[in-house]
Parts: sequence; structure tokens; C-alpha cells
Amino acid sequence: MKKIFLTLSLFAFCITLSAQSCLPDGIGFTSQEEIDAFATNYPGCTCIEGDVHIFGKNMNSLAGLSQITQIKGDLRIDYLSAPDFTGFDNLTTIDGHLSLFGNKSTSTTGFGSLTYVGSYVRIIFNEFEDLEGFRNLTAIGAGIFLRDNDDLTSLDGLNNVNYLATAIWICDNDLLSDISALDNAIENQKIASVRIKDNPNLPVCNITPVCAFLNADGIAEIENNAEGCNSEEEVCCAFVEVTDEVFIYSDMDKFVDGAGVTTTLEVPMFPSDATCNDIVMEGYFRVAGASCESDIEIEITDPAGNPIFMGNVFATCNGSGSSHPVGALYIVTLPIPMAMNVEPGDWTVTFTDSNDQNSGAEYLVGFVSLVADCAYEICEADLEDRSEEELVIKEVALYPVPVNEFLNVDYYVENTRLVTYQVFSADGKPTLRGEEFVVRGKNTFQVDVATLPAGQYFISMNENDSDLIQTKPFVKM
Repeated sequence: MKKIFLTLSLFAFCITLSAQSCLPDGIGFTSQEEIDAFATNYPGCTCIEGDVHIFGKNMNSLAGLSQITQIKGDLRIDYLSAPDFTGFDNLTTIDGHLSLFGNKSTSTTGFGSLTYVGSYVRIIFNEFEDLEGFRNLTAIGAGIFLRDNDDLTSLDGLNNVNYLATAIWICDNDLLSDISALDNAIENQKIASVRIKDNPNLPVCNITPVCAFLNADGIAEIENNAEGCNSEEEVCCAFVEVTDEVFIYSDMDKFVDGAGVTTTLEVPMFPSDATCNDIVMEGYFRVAGASCESDIEIEITDPAGNPIFMGNVFATCNGSGSSHPVGALYIVTLPIPMAMNVEPGDWTVTFTDSNDQNSGAEYLVGFVSLVADCAYEICEADLEDRSEEELVIKEVALYPVPVNEFLNVDYYVENTRLVTYQVFSADGKPTLRGEEFVVRGKNTFQVDVATLPAGQYFISMNENDSDLIQTKPFVKM
């Protein structure tokens, strides 16, 4: 520990075998001649204790400053005419601010050895096309201010900055479209101000220091950028681990004999770091035609029109057989061979009846869903969770009451879902349980209560074992 402290102390006070501390009051340069004469006027001066100010309107080179390795004050360069900053190639440390204002230089070449800026980095009204000259900068002791750099398209070059504190202000940079280079600045607990505004080509600004600030309840100014970076809500969120998540649902209504029905599944892009095993399609429907059998063909097509799955399911209808009462609920589970190479966009699922025996309204089709066995992190606000859509069951009626064999349940809903029903005795003990899908509009299903002892009962309906949303009493004779 003593060795480490001694090393830091020597570094801080510009004392090395080859370095010479000088100019405690700083120095200013206003001409090319002063730059060229620096090594002659200050031989061995490598560590400047004060500020350095360069007014470079008529300067075409900073090569005369190549002996400088450290500036303990600020470095300010204004209106430089040179094409880059070659001449500061040996500068490793600026303990104060770095301010670059109004420079005509198109490149930041020359700062390749700079690793540390103790206070602010201000880059304002410059003509830089990139920040590649800062590729070895790792720490900014205070904040970074980028404003009115109209030729700057990205912050590439700041990729190695891992410490950034106090503030991030990125404003009025007309061509800036990528600030992801700052994503590695993870040591940023002292960020106190974030302002990202008026960058018309910047669509993504959810970099690590910004999200850490927002997740810690910081208030930022984020506005007037490209879509996706116009508010705190668009930018960042808490990331959550997702497994076995239902990605998308699609409603389907009644369809007529022979015509078939097609529904669209708007499949999202799976994250590139997702670990996916199985993706299946689940379909829920009833057979309600006049015939006693149907051969239902199912075809799934990807966004490019390529067939992904073709198969069928055989279903009986209208009470054919003891296991298929009228209005029986069918559940079809089909494996989808797409896993990691799933294409986002509109997938289509088509149901048709190849037997074509029935007449009139043939099927009441519930909904189709894609269910994936995946594990990955996702923004909590981006979760497609159908539980966010409140299921409202209205106009519930039970008959006959009292009942002897079959209890009919009438009800009305505004969206299509799979619903669980339970029958409880008067003392709260569950006696019967089943599942029904409900389609938009009026619905009816039957519950066989013939085996229940006479007495008072209650029937409740809810979604996926969530809180009860409807409970009604009835009497069994």
C-alpha cells in the first residue's frame, strides 16, 4: 500500500526523473511563433502547473508542444486552424478542464496518449467528424458537454471511458446518431445532471450512465431528438429476467363453413442474447357446427410468405361421444421450428375445415398465442403482458336455479381470453374446476354438477389463477 501511495504522490506533483515542473501561473499562446518557440523558451518543461490557453486562429500546427506530458490546470483550445491536435501526442493527464471551442480541425488526432481529465470535457462548436483521438481516455473526473458539433456523427473514440461523474450534456449536434460509446462508463454514481436534447438524428440514448441516473430517480432533460429518445419513458427502464414468456396473442372470431379464418401474429424481434429452447403455438377453439366431425387444417406462414408449419387436428362436435359435449373446448399445441432465427413481423395462422360437412356457423375460435421457453433480460416496459388488459366479465346469469344436473353460465366480455372457473361449497372447499375460453360478446358454457351433494355453492371465474373477478351463488337440489 505504501508503494501505491508513493507512486500516486509523485505523479500528482509532476516529479519524475525526466519531468520538470514549470509555469505555475500557466501560459497562453496567440501565434504560431509562440508555439514553435516553446521548447526553446522552456527546455525540459514537461509538466505545466497552471492553465494552458491556445487561441489558434492563425495556427497550422501544435508540434512545438510535443514535450508536454501533464497539465495540472485547464487546457483550452479555441478557433484552431490546424487540421488536428498533433503536438499533444505525449500529453497523458489534464487535472483541470479540457475545453475545445470553435476549432476548424476535422480530427481529434493528437490526443492519443491522454488517459485522464480531472474535471469537465467541453467540446463545443467544432468541426470534428469523430472523437477517435480520445481512444485511450479512461476517466473524466466531472462531466462531458457536447454542443453544436454539426459534423459529429458518433462518439466513437470515447469507448474506453469507464469513469464519468457530475453531468452529461449532449445538445444541438445535428448529425449525431450514436452515443453508445459512453455505455462503458459504469462508475458514475455521482452523475447529477443529464441533458440530451435537440439532436434530430439521435434515436437511441439508453446508455448505462443515463439509465443508472434515471433508475435512481434522477430527473433528466431528454427532448427533441429522434423518435426513441424524446422522454425519460422512451429511454430507459429497469431490466427484468424473462422466462417462459407469452409473447403475443391474437383474437379470432366465429367463421363459416368452408371459408376458414386467418389471424395475424405480430411476432417481435427476439433479443440476440436470448437463450431459447422451444417455441410453440397454442390455439383455443370450440366446434359448434351441425356435423359430428371436422378435420381442421392449420397453416403457419412467416413474414416472407414461407410456410413454416402445415398440419391438422381432428375434432368431433355437437356432443358426439361422452368425451366431447356440446361446445367442448379444444386446445391445440404445435411446435414451431424457428427458435433463434425467428423473423419479426406479421406471421399468419390459417384454420380451414377440409371435411366441409357442416353448414352455418361452424366454429367459435378463441385465440392463438406464441409461447416461448426463453431466458433473457428485457426492459420491463416492453413486456407484452396480456394481464395488463383488464378482463371484465359482465351480465352474468346462472340457470336453472336451483339446478339438478347442468348449470348454464351466461356472461358478456369485451376481449378474448382463457378463463378458469371453480365451484366452491358454502364452507369454501373447492369441488369442481375447469377452463373455458371466452370470445368477445355473449358467451355460454355448461358445468356438470350432477355429482355434487345438495346444498349452497358458489361459482367463480378468473384469468390464469389471478384474483377472482366474478363470483355467483347457486343452489344444487
